[in-house]
Amino acid sequence: MAFFPIHRYRRFDDPFDRFFGDQLDFFDPWRDFDTFPTALTAQPNAFRWVNEPLRLTHGQQNVEPTSPAPHAEKFRTQLNIAGFNPETIKTRVEGRKVIVEAKQEDRQPDGDFSVREIRKTYELPEHANPNRMASYVTPNNMLVIEAPIENPEAERRLQQARNDNQSLTQFGQYRDPLFDYAGFLGGSDFQPRIVDKGNNQKQLEMAVGMKNFRPEEIKVSVKNNELIVQGEHRHQDKNRSERSFFFKSTTLPPGTQVDHLQSHLTDDGHLKIEAPFVEHKEGQQSIENHKH
Repeated sequence: MAFFPIHRYRRFDDPFDRFFGDQLDFFDPWRDFDTFPTALTAQPNAFRWVNEPLRLTHGQQNVEPTSPAPHAEKFRTQLNIAGFNPETIKTRVEGRKVIVEAKQEDRQPDGDFSVREIRKTYELPEHANPNRMASYVTPNNMLVIEAPIENPEAERRLQQARNDNQSLTQFGQYRDPLFDYAGFLGGSDFQPRIVDKGNNQKQLEMAVGMKNFRPEEIKVSVKNNELIVQGEHRHQDKNRSERSFFFKSTTLPPGTQVDHLQSHLTDDGHLKIEAPFVEHKEGQQSIENHKH
């Protein structure tokens, strides 16, 4: 059985890292600038909102936040817009479609000029909320478009987990009050559970179906307690060429020993993720408390 390499990142390595390369996967446009106010002062000049998300403005009181829960399911697409001025990028929603348009004019003193235009249309998936679309241009010339997915079945599963207090006992008698254990159990597709391995040892086990992906097409990343699983499958023959993508993320509960996290693909096409789990102790302060 071969284990996947775990790509590890640290949240505060570089104030700009969340806007570049793989770090973009850990940037949540609905909450990051509110969760980490210092990011506002470190925001690169080349970063630009096209459609800024609805969010709770700093300083407002008694206002209901409009942002989804962290790491909620969402639609995302990325488009390389190198060669276009970010100021010319426009995104809008028409029905169930997102339309991207840009126009770049280069005029010379002698009267010569060139004009380039782009128009791309993306179909929003079922249950995506077009009214809460966010789009932005990163410093490495990527246009990112995101919209939260409000799946009724996922909402039902989440509510069921919140009503099932018995399922929370697997995390121990004393739990971190800042972590949403019910949301972790019912709000993701990882099917998490705590398994007693004997000798006072416990283990967090998760599984997610990736039947159509080969091992070399799967990437597992972790940044602090945030876990991301990605897949990219390519198929090409003489008649067609297609690519399919997989992206799932979740925040791991306090007590998860992320430095010892392992993952592997089973014979039936499930990615299994395992890590030792240490119960929260009475009076133990949340790790998150030390960060803020």
